[in-house]
Amino acid sequence: MSSNISITRICEHCGQEFTARTTVTRFCGDVCAKRDYKLRRKNAKQKILKTKILESDKKTQALRDEPKNLVLNKEFLTVKDSAFVLGCSTKAIHQMIRSGRLKAVNLSQRKTRILRSEIQKLFVLPELAVKPVKKVELIEEPLTKANCYTVEQITTLFGVSRDSVYSMVNRKRIPKFQEGKEIYISKNHIEKAYRLSKGAGK
Repeated sequence: MSSNISITRICEHCGQEFTARTTVTRFCGDVCAKRDYKLRRKNAKQKILKTKILESDKKTQALRDEPKNLVLNKEFLTVKDSAFVLGCSTKAIHQMIRSGRLKAVNLSQRKTRILRSEIQKLFVLPELAVKPVKKVELIEEPLTKANCYTVEQITTLFGVSRDSVYSMVNRKRIPKFQEGKEIYISKNHIEKAYRLSKGAGK
């Protein structure tokens, strides 16, 4: 429906500005309208064609896979089938049969059949006999004054402060016992702890 109004619009086909007489005008003229229509039809045909090509490719692939699927669903396989399943040559299959790695039944001349389960057995790893290892528990020597240091002795021997001794004992959970006001700390554990700390500091 035309009117006396003038609206500046952009042609949806060529992208040029033009003066339209209606609010729904899409193209600058009949030429662009026809060209856009032909382009839309062409795109629609190409879309349909692509869909048909994809469907055709799927059918072709299904036909290609049909022999493979038949082999994969068979319980008794020929030498050629077995070679296909394992991805090797028929010569390799014959070698495995001769060596005893693969069991097969010879029905007659050139009629060797192999159970699918026999092929699957090729991939079963033998179970390893793992002997349980007995857990060795270290027997801690009972703490006495003879096998312990006092805090004062540790500070003198190792040249450390009392605070660092307490920190080491708590951090390493070194065995200790208290008698009266004196604390006795395991010699073996404290010597090992300070020996390791000196080694780490080098």
